[in-house]
Amino acid sequence: MIDQEYIYQLIYRKEWRELLDFVYQYSKISTSDELIVNAVKIFEDELFRELHKGSETKDFQDILEKLFLLDKGRAYKLSEGRSSRVIVELVKLYNAQGLKKKAYEYAKYNPSDEICAEVINLYEKTLPKVVEHSQSHKIRVTKNRNKPNVNYVRSLFRSNQEIEFFMVVREIYQMYVVYPNVALSCVIDFNKIKDNLAQEERDFFFKGIIDCVVFDQHQNYIPVKFFELDSHYHDSFEQQKKDNYKDHILSLAGQKLYRIRKSSNEQGRQEFMKLIRELSIMDS
Repeated sequence: MIDQEYIYQLIYRKEWRELLDFVYQYSKISTSDELIVNAVKIFEDELFRELHKGSETKDFQDILEKLFLLDKGRAYKLSEGRSSRVIVELVKLYNAQGLKKKAYEYAKYNPSDEICAEVINLYEKTLPKVVEHSQSHKIRVTKNRNKPNVNYVRSLFRSNQEIEFFMVVREIYQMYVVYPNVALSCVIDFNKIKDNLAQEERDFFFKGIIDCVVFDQHQNYIPVKFFELDSHYHDSFEQQKKDNYKDHILSLAGQKLYRIRKSSNEQGRQEFMKLIRELSIMDS
């Protein structure tokens, strides 16, 4: 049985949030109970008077959301105009809070409204574009919305020496796959070594990269060789700390890390070729 006295108390105290919770709880019978229907009607008129004055009641956003759910669930149906107003107010609230996706989701219920249409238009401009292709019915492809007439990409390598070194390693290890600038976290199992790492080393683990890694593509791309190409940039105290972190991490993982550094610019491809070939023989 519905406690009519309780409903009267909610109306008298203007506890609209609790009233809507009550209506939602008894939604199956609320539409046929005259007392509940009248109670919500009183609340509705009160709320829209506040909206007309531009003021907000306590728990304003939560009240609007519950009223929206009641309306869409047909537990208590609003007029078309008031239903639209509830949606617009929710869109404005979420948009002001920076919750663009939430505002967009509500705006889609009222796309003919000017405010909702603007929110929809601005949000959809940030969404990836769907790419139509011959297998669109089976595979969905999207592409991001890049800025036109802008190209800020950079080379994978920071110097010609890095390119030269990579090409040499790739030539020596032709039976394998060689990748440059590989994240430590992609090739070392963090959980197996974390207990032996200092906090600074743990932080570095997810930022550090290895200059050149050789993978065995015939064994599930397991890494088999690790190389670092050093230069005078590695002489700073900060870089030496990072180098020590990396050495320790690879050691804990049971892997050799070869650090290679030329003594002068006169040494080039031929010296790299001879060195890598020797190292590959030594490890065979």
